[in-house]
Amino acid sequence: MKQNILLAFSFAKRDFKERYVGTGLGQLWYILSPIITILIYTVIFSDFMKMKLDIVDNSYSYSIYLVPGLLAWTSFSTILMRLNGLILEKTNLIKKINVPIYVYQLSVIITEFFLLLLSFTLALFFLILVNHPISMIFIYLIPILFLQTIFAFSLGLLLSLFTPFFKDLKEAIPIVIQLWFWMTPIIYMKEMVEDKYPSILIYNPYFHFVDIYQNIFLYSKPPLLINVLVLVFITFFTLCLAGFLYKKMIPTIKDII
Repeated sequence: MKQNILLAFSFAKRDFKERYVGTGLGQLWYILSPIITILIYTVIFSDFMKMKLDIVDNSYSYSIYLVPGLLAWTSFSTILMRLNGLILEKTNLIKKINVPIYVYQLSVIITEFFLLLLSFTLALFFLILVNHPISMIFIYLIPILFLQTIFAFSLGLLLSLFTPFFKDLKEAIPIVIQLWFWMTPIIYMKEMVEDKYPSILIYNPYFHFVDIYQNIFLYSKPPLLINVLVLVFITFFTLCLAGFLYKKMIPTIKDII
């Protein structure tokens, strides 16, 4: 097990180095991508459209609301889409190299978790630039981001197990992810839907993550224990289900790919 984890870190390191090979700016894109995301939504929504939340005394309040949800969702959706088709993409390696399939999947989340932490670090610099207060409450972001990554890994692992049998899933999942994005209050406020469509929030597992990010960024409000317990339950239930199905299905998958 230890050797496989070290191998996953090795794959992640190689993935990190090779992702932008051949581009002019190279690995600077790891920093530029979240910066560009932050700038776009800051300029468009807070400057051009003059959108402001009355609940926070800052002209960039809407951007402060948007940034954590967008950055976190980018990582979440990227993991799902990468894992969804990973087994089919790595078929040749899986056949030639005697390495458990989960090693390739672990390497994906190692890379994406590092990039997620980098994105949120840049988001904190954004808060400093717009004179928004930062407190020790922001330390809660780290365990919640870790839980999100494990949840994304678990869900992505589940999807990857069925994609070899139903190849249309590789094309369908990006559409489902896009619909999921618009059913989650990232661009809009949760108050806009909680009365008329409460089920969108209650039964949407990702809402419970993004709500914590928004509360921390806007109000420096720590997550309630009950909310954290909900995330832990969702995450580890999905992880246990994914692990159980992985053990049952992986021998068959190796035979058909």
